[in-house]
Amino acid sequence: MTFRTINIILFILCFNPIFGQTNVLIPNKGIEEISIVIDSSTISDVIEIYGTDYTLSEKTLITNYRFDKIGLTFQIDPYDKNKIVRSISVQSPFKAKTENGIVLNESTMRDVWNIYNDKGCLTSKTYAWNTQNGISFYIKKDPNDKGYDTGEKIFKIEINNDGDFGISSRTNFEFNDEPVKEKLYSLLAILKADNFNFEELESFLSKNKVSEKEPYGFEKRTSFNRSIENNLIQESSELWLVGSSYNLNIIKSDNELVYLKLTDNNEQKTVIERTENSELENTNFDVYTFGTFCGFTGTPPDKCQSMLDLVNSYNYDQLASWLKSINPEIATYGYIGLEFLKKKGIIIENIESQRMIELSESDIQLNTCYGCIIGVTERIEDVLTTKNINQIYLSFQQSGWIK
Repeated sequence: MTFRTINIILFILCFNPIFGQTNVLIPNKGIEEISIVIDSSTISDVIEIYGTDYTLSEKTLITNYRFDKIGLTFQIDPYDKNKIVRSISVQSPFKAKTENGIVLNESTMRDVWNIYNDKGCLTSKTYAWNTQNGISFYIKKDPNDKGYDTGEKIFKIEINNDGDFGISSRTNFEFNDEPVKEKLYSLLAILKADNFNFEELESFLSKNKVSEKEPYGFEKRTSFNRSIENNLIQESSELWLVGSSYNLNIIKSDNELVYLKLTDNNEQKTVIERTENSELENTNFDVYTFGTFCGFTGTPPDKCQSMLDLVNSYNYDQLASWLKSINPEIATYGYIGLEFLKKKGIIIENIESQRMIELSESDIQLNTCYGCIIGVTERIEDVLTTKNINQIYLSFQQSGWIK
């Protein structure tokens, strides 16, 4: 036997616990005589000791490094820049026990209940587990049964430092924003490209969408996709990326880009805005909410309040300008504002009257709200009925919004 072979054997005996005695598990910390400590050691420390013979399992909120040959699994938070170990799980062939006498693959869930004076388990389809401070015990269950057998032996024990509701500790946590920056850079490169391509955008979002294995995925939520005047199509979407959200407002015609705006909702600022048609350079394509009394407190949306201010100040010209807008919500508010002025004795000019007739027959959908529900769409022609406008006017009068 060579000297090198002897060294390798000694290394395995020293660092691979399955060749030694039963190891003692310490809740909130780790395993006795093993140097990996929860909330302190990093996954680099783990690899330095156990090597690279592991299976990597990545999910949205957790990443596991499974060393199946020795029965150890180390979990990290995929968003943690420091990649600190947040939990250690032990299974066969690892040999382990707790200080109070629970032995892996020998003790049952009934033993756990008796020792901790506790009853009950959380369940998934294939296993049940009981959680105590800094440690959890797992048994297998029949996926066809709702219940579980408390006489089943503990097949896995997890040591952790979780807080309430099983949320991993944030001790020494530092958010890794590099993947976020990289994905935003890629998105902006597509949105800023001289030869903008819708297929390239959809391919990028599809490739980077949120999935079980994608911690830094984009989640696209389309608020609405509608036809507006001048043969234009408007799509408004919300993009979510690790807690941050962005509004993407796109106007196109015959699959050619007309207008685009990306807004950072967290920072309340415009990231990029571009208009490809010079004739629409000054057009307001922002997305507004149409409604009367929205939200929990029943308050008119901001644009509606602006319309009421124009009515109270008898600002005919501004309301007439709104009426002519190709922005559906602004045009509809302009129509209603002029109708309110009409009730106050103001005469509507022919050019505005003609536009009002056209608008009252429009089947364009509005981004509307009813109480606390936002995003319900309703056609302009269904909103601009005489009966509805009279009811809205009366409601605003009674609530003091119209003087």
